[in-house]
Amino acid sequence: MTVSQPHTLQVAHSATPVMTDKELSDVLFVDLSHELRTPLTAIQGALELLGSGKLGTLSEQERRMVEIAASNANRLLRLTAAIEGELESQVSFLSADEMARLRLERDLEMALEQKEFKLHYQPIISLESSSIVGFEALLRWQHPYLGLIPPDEFIPLAEASGSIIEIGAWVLWEACRQLRSWQQRFPEAFRSLTVSVNLSSKQLALPDLVEHIGQVLQETGLSSQSLVLEITESAVVENSKTAKQALERIQNLGVRVYIDDFGTGYSSLSRLYELPLDVLKIDRSFVQQLNSQSGEHLVRAIVNLAHNLGMEVIAEGVEMVEQVMKLRLLGCNRVQGYFFAKPLSQDDLAELVCELPSNTLWQPVS
Repeated sequence: MTVSQPHTLQVAHSATPVMTDKELSDVLFVDLSHELRTPLTAIQGALELLGSGKLGTLSEQERRMVEIAASNANRLLRLTAAIEGELESQVSFLSADEMARLRLERDLEMALEQKEFKLHYQPIISLESSSIVGFEALLRWQHPYLGLIPPDEFIPLAEASGSIIEIGAWVLWEACRQLRSWQQRFPEAFRSLTVSVNLSSKQLALPDLVEHIGQVLQETGLSSQSLVLEITESAVVENSKTAKQALERIQNLGVRVYIDDFGTGYSSLSRLYELPLDVLKIDRSFVQQLNSQSGEHLVRAIVNLAHNLGMEVIAEGVEMVEQVMKLRLLGCNRVQGYFFAKPLSQDDLAELVCELPSNTLWQPVS
């Protein structure tokens, strides 16, 4: 292993002309982002600023540099994450929640390299045939010390840091590889099934996204008809100028496109009409309101809207048989949720699919 030579992070001396807070902030950010690229240099550089016995010798301007860094979590991340063992007692200006978040952000950067991510798969059921027609790939993070980290805790961190692009690329490749592996091992059970992969807004904005998708399909040997990409309303809004063209190019590959969590974003009906979409997924929050008359009317309106636009409908978060029966009556095409199956490991899903007669997961009462 090659170890870089020690490097000292330079700080301004008291003889240096006084800078404004903004100038100090800019200098510190550039210095840290350049110097703190590895844990070793991060520790060595940070110790020059905050190390034991040196904090009291800093000039007023140097102390102010430290305070400015502490006020900006993004700029402080590389510093505190790399040196938490050495300097935790000296970063008392951070709350326990802030320290926990910084540690999680630091660990997230290493999670992909350490192979801590895994995919679980939740079946999608046809209400017409009562059989499994596909499944959604859902990302899970098995932290070595904290256990299973919920997606709603780490996905926003990945979005904010930009690491969602690299993580998303891995999810796409792994999901395609896994389905192709199942198709080869269990051709009869998996031949017609699809896998759905979520695309983040940052991925949707990538200029080479379509080329990347094509490359993944080629490398894994998966047919484009076996892949589904899911986008949220907010992702469409954030990429309003380029979304339509990107989605059209994706569909030209033979990949289907679903709009996920419909009703929770801010897209207008006119924008929905213009987009090339195959399926609309109703958010679980609407499904939970089906027991009320107003909730039932709302879901019926969404189903009718989608059908009028040439789209099929999937309802998410289905947990009770009453919801299933009502969704069938309202014309919903497919469902997914804990009533049928929770997200399953790859072994558990393969076992479930292979043991079901004709992939039939549920038989409705006539």
